[in-house]
Amino acid sequence: MPLTCLLADDEPILRFHLQRLLEELWPELDAIITAANGDEAWTLIQEVRPQVVFLDIKMPGLSGLEVAQKMQEAELSRNCQLVFLTAYDQHALDAFEREALDYLLKPVDEKRLGKTLERLRQQLQQQQPRFADLEQLQQLLAGQESPPADKKTEQHLKWLKVQKGEVLQVLDVEQILVFQAEDKYTTLITPEGDHLIRTSLKQLEQGLNPELFWRIHRRTLVQVSQIDRVTRSFTGQLEVKMHGIKQPFTVSRRFAERFKQN
Repeated sequence: MPLTCLLADDEPILRFHLQRLLEELWPELDAIITAANGDEAWTLIQEVRPQVVFLDIKMPGLSGLEVAQKMQEAELSRNCQLVFLTAYDQHALDAFEREALDYLLKPVDEKRLGKTLERLRQQLQQQQPRFADLEQLQQLLAGQESPPADKKTEQHLKWLKVQKGEVLQVLDVEQILVFQAEDKYTTLITPEGDHLIRTSLKQLEQGLNPELFWRIHRRTLVQVSQIDRVTRSFTGQLEVKMHGIKQPFTVSRRFAERFKQN
């Protein structure tokens, strides 16, 4: 029987990285399908009937807990393993521990994910899905003295994984001077060299701190603190010169306001 996994998270960067980790650490998976919100997740669960579901606790529309409750009510939880994704603090995580539920704290740690996958494999072999009392879990989370981190509070991208041949590197985003769109890829320009990733510039921009990274062109994002100077070309167009990079980067008219003096 094909082994299918559903991954539901409304943060595209985190969804992308967890999908890549699952592909690397669980090659036996036949398919990984993704959902950007709770409503989409619930629709896909009914259609696809995945054996493994990763649910973000807080999503637009239905929350992860609400999706899990619907699965129980529709008796779709009998042959499904569930893992919650959460940005909750340690006090709230104690509630998950008490209910013996699998969870992953965001951003997802590769070693922690590896241990979770080991448990999932065992439970799938034994056909023993674990669904606790979700209503009680909701009450426990609601009653925490230290409230959970509000997802509306900006949580910016801190790192990116890049592949160089057989070597996997993790880059601090502050090492990256320029993000430049290249068709279906994005080039990350650093003082040590360039890296190519499959994430779109639009997705990256959603996760980056807008105070640290500015879009200067539809194809270009730059790290503001690494701007050396801004000049005009012979045609009168603004150009940004970055520290340690010889080539200038064009500023489109749409974003030229950023560099006008008050």
